[in-house]
Amino acid sequence: MVFDYRRYEPDNLTLAQLAAERGGKAVVFTDTWLSPVSAHADVVLPSRAASTSPYDSFVPTLAVIETVVAHVIAALGSAARDHLQRTEATARRAGLV
Repeated sequence: MVFDYRRYEPDNLTLAQLAAERGGKAVVFTDTWLSPVSAHADVVLPSRAASTSPYDSFVPTLAVIETVVAHVIAALGSAARDHLQRTEATARRAGLV
Protein backbone atom coordinates (compact mmCIF):
# COMPACT_ATOMS: atom_id res chain seq x y z
CA MET A 1 0.00 0.00 0.00
CA VAL A 2 1.34 3.37 -1.00
CA PHE A 3 -0.20 6.74 -0.21
CA ASP A 4 1.25 9.34 -2.55
CA TYR A 5 -0.21 12.77 -3.26
CA ARG A 6 0.99 16.00 -4.91
CA ARG A 7 4.52 16.82 -3.93
CA TYR A 8 5.05 13.14 -4.58
CA GLU A 9 7.69 11.39 -2.51
CA PRO A 10 10.57 9.92 -4.56
CA ASP A 11 11.03 7.18 -1.95
CA ASN A 12 7.52 5.88 -2.68
CA LEU A 13 8.44 5.40 -6.33
CA THR A 14 11.66 3.60 -5.43
CA LEU A 15 9.84 1.26 -3.04
CA ALA A 16 7.16 0.45 -5.62
CA GLN A 17 9.80 -0.29 -8.25
CA LEU A 18 11.71 -2.56 -5.86
CA ALA A 19 8.52 -4.38 -4.87
CA ALA A 20 7.61 -4.93 -8.54
CA GLU A 21 11.12 -6.27 -9.29
CA ARG A 22 10.65 -8.83 -6.52
CA GLY A 23 7.19 -9.89 -7.67
CA GLY A 24 5.33 -7.81 -5.11
CA LYS A 25 1.99 -6.15 -5.66
CA ALA A 26 1.37 -2.44 -5.16
CA VAL A 27 -1.85 -0.60 -4.41
CA VAL A 28 -1.53 3.17 -4.63
CA PHE A 29 -3.91 5.70 -3.15
CA THR A 30 -3.28 8.95 -5.00
CA ASP A 31 -4.86 12.14 -6.29
CA THR A 32 -6.48 12.69 -9.67
CA TRP A 33 -3.15 13.83 -11.14
CA LEU A 34 -1.79 10.32 -10.43
CA SER A 35 1.40 9.69 -8.56
CA PRO A 36 4.38 8.42 -10.58
CA VAL A 37 3.96 5.23 -8.51
CA SER A 38 0.81 4.55 -10.55
CA ALA A 39 2.98 3.27 -13.41
CA HIS A 40 4.20 0.43 -11.16
CA ALA A 41 0.97 -0.28 -9.28
CA ASP A 42 -1.35 -3.22 -9.74
CA VAL A 43 -4.25 -1.16 -8.42
CA VAL A 44 -4.56 2.64 -8.55
CA LEU A 45 -7.21 4.28 -6.38
CA PRO A 46 -7.35 8.00 -7.16
CA SER A 47 -9.47 10.43 -5.22
CA ARG A 48 -10.00 14.15 -5.43
CA ALA A 49 -7.71 16.08 -3.08
CA ALA A 50 -8.27 19.63 -4.37
CA SER A 51 -10.66 21.79 -2.41
CA THR A 52 -11.76 25.40 -2.17
CA SER A 53 -9.61 25.87 0.93
CA PRO A 54 -5.91 26.78 0.72
CA TYR A 55 -4.92 23.16 1.41
CA ASP A 56 -5.85 19.79 -0.04
CA SER A 57 -8.54 17.68 1.62
CA PHE A 58 -8.09 13.98 2.24
CA VAL A 59 -11.70 13.35 3.22
CA PRO A 60 -12.37 11.61 -0.13
CA THR A 61 -9.30 9.45 0.44
CA LEU A 62 -10.60 8.38 3.84
CA ALA A 63 -13.89 7.36 2.22
CA VAL A 64 -11.99 5.19 -0.30
CA ILE A 65 -9.90 3.62 2.49
CA GLU A 66 -13.00 2.85 4.55
CA THR A 67 -14.67 1.27 1.51
CA VAL A 68 -11.63 -0.89 0.76
CA VAL A 69 -11.34 -2.01 4.39
CA ALA A 70 -15.05 -2.85 4.58
CA HIS A 71 -14.83 -4.99 1.45
CA VAL A 72 -11.66 -6.75 2.59
CA ILE A 73 -13.28 -7.59 5.92
CA ALA A 74 -16.39 -8.86 4.14
CA ALA A 75 -14.29 -10.97 1.77
CA LEU A 76 -12.21 -12.48 4.59
CA GLY A 77 -15.28 -13.18 6.70
CA SER A 78 -15.12 -14.35 10.30
CA ALA A 79 -11.31 -14.61 10.37
CA ALA A 80 -11.06 -10.85 9.80
CA ARG A 81 -13.72 -10.06 12.39
CA ASP A 82 -11.99 -12.33 14.94
CA HIS A 83 -8.66 -10.63 14.25
CA LEU A 84 -10.19 -7.16 14.68
CA GLN A 85 -11.80 -8.20 17.96
CA ARG A 86 -8.46 -9.49 19.28
CA THR A 87 -6.73 -6.29 18.16
CA GLU A 88 -9.37 -4.13 19.86
CA ALA A 89 -9.10 -6.19 23.07
CA THR A 90 -5.33 -5.72 23.04
CA ALA A 91 -5.73 -1.95 22.51
CA ARG A 92 -8.17 -1.74 25.43
CA ARG A 93 -5.85 -3.76 27.64
CA ALA A 94 -2.97 -1.43 26.74
CA GLY A 95 -5.14 1.60 27.55
CA LEU A 96 -5.13 2.88 23.99
CA VAL A 97 -8.92 3.14 23.72
